Amino acid sequence: MVEQLSKLVKVDPRQVWKNEASNFTPWLRDNIDLLAEAVGIEIQLVESEVAVGDFSVDLLGEEPGQSRPVIIENQLERTNHTHLAQLLTYAAGKDGGVIVWVSPEIRPEHRNALLWLNDATRGNLDFYGVELEVLQIDGSNLKAPSFKVVVGPQEEVAKAKPPKPLIGGAQSERQTRYQAYFQSLLNGIKEQEPGVIGRRKVNFDSWLGMAMGVSGFIFSLCFASGERFRIEVYIDTGDKARNKKAFDLLELNKQEIESRLGVVLEWERLNHRKASRISWYYTQQASIMDSESKLENLRAWIIPSFFKYRQIMLPYTQKLALSFSEDYYEEAEE
Repeated sequence: MVEQLSKLVKVDPRQVWKNEASNFTPWLRDNIDLLAEAVGIEIQLVESEVAVGDFSVDLLGEEPGQSRPVIIENQLERTNHTHLAQLLTYAAGKDGGVIVWVSPEIRPEHRNALLWLNDATRGNLDFYGVELEVLQIDGSNLKAPSFKVVVGPQEEVAKAKPPKPLIGGAQSERQTRYQAYFQSLLNGIKEQEPGVIGRRKVNFDSWLGMAMGVSGFIFSLCFASGERFRIEVYIDTGDKARNKKAFDLLELNKQEIESRLGVVLEWERLNHRKASRISWYYTQQASIMDSESKLENLRAWIIPSFFKYRQIMLPYTQKLALSFSEDYYEEAEE
């Protein structure tokens, strides 16, 4: 006998969030991982209600390790021309890289507009139209949100567009190698622990950044100068003084952290730069132009080392992030 199943029923989002600005935007801010998973990129939030002239961006974030702003405009009603105009204004005002429009209904004309924008910008900007649903199990009071991407960057455009060359256009092969190698690493990490990373694609850069789930801290895998490769905790809270304070507090645990890892790290405060980093370097020389066998040996080191480093460093950064309140900094300055 087949067990009787219930039906999923759509619920008006306004039954859950009465007001867009005071209810829905704060909820989306606190549950940004759900939207990030649907879109397929990692999103680290910076702030909400960010001023652009006389307007305000609902949510402003960044794609970790990519230095790309993520602009999120959300509605509780079907899309309209006013919000489309605001999206373009925000994209220009914040030099947006990723623009996400969330609404219960993306109207056909606005879907076409987003498709046209993706085609016109040819990968320099990524526009997403995401429909929000609230689902309820028939006969139950439990409700759950669901995000469905109805418009995104066109895959054929991304494949057809060659990577941007570096100096003099001589390094396109190198960039192509970076993209293939980091995609392989990303896939390997996700296969071992599917939920650890939200992003699904990589760019043509010499590094791969991944959110730690702690604002201001990013894990990066990086081909560095001098044919070196490192796994790093990258500290960038948006403020230089805070970055250096965070680094100094973490360095107080240097002996304990290195003892648990079983390696000596390089503690790079980078006084001349805004950010700081704590790096675990591969013991051998490494370049993306190395042979397949050398790159495979590097890969065999990176994946287990990444998980070990993450497991050990995450509690320290989480504890530190909890202390990063205005009261804490006021007290520290006194």
